[in-house]
Amino acid sequence: MGGMVDRHAPAQLFTFPDAETNLALRGVDRELLTQLRPGALVLASDWDALFAEGRLRTRARAVDARRRTRVGAWSHATAAALHGLPLYRVSSNRASMTSFGEHPRRNGSDVTWHFAPLADDEVVEREGMRVTSLDRTVYDVIRTESLEAAVACFDAALRSVGWDERENEYDRDAAEDLRARVRARVFANPGARGIVQARFVTRFADGRAQLPGESVSRLWMAQLGIRAPELQYRVALGRGRYALLDFAWPDAGRWCEFDGEVKYNDGDLLRGRDRDGVLAAQDARERRIRAVTGWESHRWGFDRMQTFDAFVEYLREIRLYPNLREAPRLG
Repeated sequence: MGGMVDRHAPAQLFTFPDAETNLALRGVDRELLTQLRPGALVLASDWDALFAEGRLRTRARAVDARRRTRVGAWSHATAAALHGLPLYRVSSNRASMTSFGEHPRRNGSDVTWHFAPLADDEVVEREGMRVTSLDRTVYDVIRTESLEAAVACFDAALRSVGWDERENEYDRDAAEDLRARVRARVFANPGARGIVQARFVTRFADGRAQLPGESVSRLWMAQLGIRAPELQYRVALGRGRYALLDFAWPDAGRWCEFDGEVKYNDGDLLRGRDRDGVLAAQDARERRIRAVTGWESHRWGFDRMQTFDAFVEYLREIRLYPNLREAPRLG
């Protein structure tokens, strides 16, 4: 393999009625492959490089290729991956399928079955497979995954319908329409698993977050009682140019950004530059922003967010916590 691996995309599947017999005919070395299930294999190097999103999309394809019926739909975290939503520290060991019937199936080694009503308008097609709709998917994820994963997923879903990448503008009406549809599901199911968390996430989610690291940073800062920052704060740099700041507290003269590794590894974002070129451009941008605003700035990545406590210590180092503490700690 050459080039850069998209760790969110599914891996190439090798599927055969009898994989072991046909491997030699394809000229593929069995030792280079990982078996996902009988008759479905992937290159081990590809599989090892994938994030949870890519692994779940690959698992769904492997199962779908051998399914005899089209009942049910991929759901929960698997549906989120197929909708292009992030999965923050979510397990990729099993794909999730929702079906509604009288004879529940047992969970398999790579599939978890959920049995619940599933209306026709709650199913869409993604990558040639039946998948729960965006609002139904978000509703399922924010109830069943960790709080961090739930916020990151809902933030991204709102962004997917509300953010204009060309104009860098946020369509609040479109985003709020999705929020309203998810909220309706939450309040229609008061006794459902994880519904208390879902109520909070439905209020807290914000589609202006660009990356899961921004979503989790914002959540953890809120849990510490740090007052809510302005998100994607626009700073005019002159000559029609501007910069968007991930987190800004204009009255305090502070701004911070989450520095995701994706900007150093994603071919579309690199635009032909190497890592050093990206870092140089980033430093120049920060100097321009400081020259215009005079504000203090900081940036962090997942290296500062291995645990909640590690993040707290970092915020203390940069004097962001408890200096901006105003709001009560979230429950």
